[in-house]
Amino acid sequence: MADVERFIRETVDHLPPNHRCRVFLEVIARNVLGYNAREVPSGVEGFSAEAREALGKEGYVIYQLTGKSIRTLRENGLEIWSTCQDNPGIEDLPSRRTEVAINPDQFFLPESNGKTLAEQERMVKKFSRNLRKKIKGVKAILGKAPDYVEVAFIHLQTTNRYLFGEGDNFGKDTRTKTREVGECVVRVGAFSAKKNALMVGHGHPDFAWDDVWAAPLIVPV
Repeated sequence: MADVERFIRETVDHLPPNHRCRVFLEVIARNVLGYNAREVPSGVEGFSAEAREALGKEGYVIYQLTGKSIRTLRENGLEIWSTCQDNPGIEDLPSRRTEVAINPDQFFLPESNGKTLAEQERMVKKFSRNLRKKIKGVKAILGKAPDYVEVAFIHLQTTNRYLFGEGDNFGKDTRTKTREVGECVVRVGAFSAKKNALMVGHGHPDFAWDDVWAAPLIVPV
């Protein structure tokens, strides 16, 4: 598998950006092998080749977060509805500059809804420990609000699928590690073609809502 990855990367590097063969190879890389064929830019943390292969076998896809804020993403034309729009600490908070892996078919931890933030954090830590027993060089985290906003739109642009809005996921949110004014934390989700926008809201970390889950992001370590 490492030889296939190397071949795709080297081929992609020598093709023009919009060449039909380059686009085809990048689709294979993302949706079959589970990684992005483009080289990881300088300053962006990336997974090892071994971790990529193992994550792909487990059903994960890998995307690059680029340090963009929610405000920047909105100014770039993305539809984002937010109750935190007047809070520059949230609007201007950049996403991580790292590769992240998600499993689109199991984006939320099972039975992580109806829990407080503290309970969800414990579930993510347990999930991370179990994952690291199978895959070296990775960990699972609850991300920041802009991490989830950016990855949701990257996934939509890559697959034409709504990360928070299809099938059983419709109307689901994930809690984040981003704090609002006071004790509230930011939640992201309810993204679908019907709503035509990604929702960014907030709520108290000790409240246990049935529609607020924990969606772990897998990052390199």
